[in-house]
Amino acid sequence: EALAMQEKALDIGRRTLGSDHDHVALSLLNLGAGYREQGRLEDALGRYEEGLGIVRRIHPERNVTEGKFLKNIGIVYYKQGRLDDALAWLKKAHRIFR
Repeated sequence: EALAMQEKALDIGRRTLGSDHDHVALSLLNLGAGYREQGRLEDALGRYEEGLGIVRRIHPERNVTEGKFLKNIGIVYYKQGRLDDALAWLKKAHRIFR
């Protein structure tokens, strides 16, 4: 039920702020985390990938939020057993955070 409410809030955010907005990206990050915790890894991955695209469009320079998306995508791949993919994404995140 909480994720359904977050999805509604995301929809409202998109309509009021536009699709390419920091708040929309952060909503997607939070939704991805919720789906990941429920084991809904494909849903989580979709939210993370969408949010990463937004962050990269509105912030062409690297930033912490991009690193968070990269890290979380790596975690999803790890949980899926896609260890080479996980390592590649986590390395990308590490380059931003160091």
